Amino acid sequence: MKRFIAAMDHSGGSSPGVLERYGYTDAHKLPHEVVMDDIHLMRLRMVNHPDFNSENISHAILYKDTVDRGMVPVLENKGIRAILKIDSGCEDNGYLKYFRWDEMIQYALDNNCVGTKMRSIVKTHGALNMIVDQQFALAKSISDAGLLPIVEPEIPIDHEDKAELENLLKEKLSEHLKKFEGRCILKLTLPDQPNLYKDLTMYNNLEKLVGLSGGYCTVEACRRLSQNDQMTASFSRALSEGLNINQTDAEFNAKMKQNIKMIKEAI
Repeated sequence: MKRFIAAMDHSGGSSPGVLERYGYTDAHKLPHEVVMDDIHLMRLRMVNHPDFNSENISHAILYKDTVDRGMVPVLENKGIRAILKIDSGCEDNGYLKYFRWDEMIQYALDNNCVGTKMRSIVKTHGALNMIVDQQFALAKSISDAGLLPIVEPEIPIDHEDKAELENLLKEKLSEHLKKFEGRCILKLTLPDQPNLYKDLTMYNNLEKLVGLSGGYCTVEACRRLSQNDQMTASFSRALSEGLNINQTDAEFNAKMKQNIKMIKEAI
């Protein structure tokens, strides 16, 4: 069954931008509590769509605030499992910010999440190795706790050395997968070279290889995804593109249905 992961884990810092794409005006001026209330309502509207189901979507990545508001059982009623975002953003150099890892891992276990997600940003050649090392060191602790970690060293889609960094990243990921004890998901920027990461699927400890949309529009993200065998999606912006708070339920549902259909056809 071809299914993808819905990325719905925008934090308080990025949620205003999501709301503005959703039709809000000056959402960045709203109080934090209002932003989190409204982004939750947007997520519920998406999750309650008929096509947001276990035939299309295997997991949804959630921010802690969304878990606090009871989203996990809503997803479970649809046969979709929850994955918890456990990082608190990135340092200026792209490294993960440490955010009470032990507490977040225990929170994931206590709230019936089956995995975790942590995003780093690969901005320079010099930082790449340290970022991947950091990701896998944390992935070991997460795996040892009985959770499935998503390892996500994202290369920005507009990086001038994107293709070169992707080749270096593939080599580094292969080194780690050869010795990693446990299982993990790799969430990677859709590569410039089709099937660049396909060889990584030979490792038995790789549960899934998923592509992130990273700012690509839905059409471009799906075009790139379709060029990569054995890769599924973990899209955020490409999943919610074109949704608007002012749409009628019929208009909203039609657009959501179209986005899900496009992603499914690209897998």
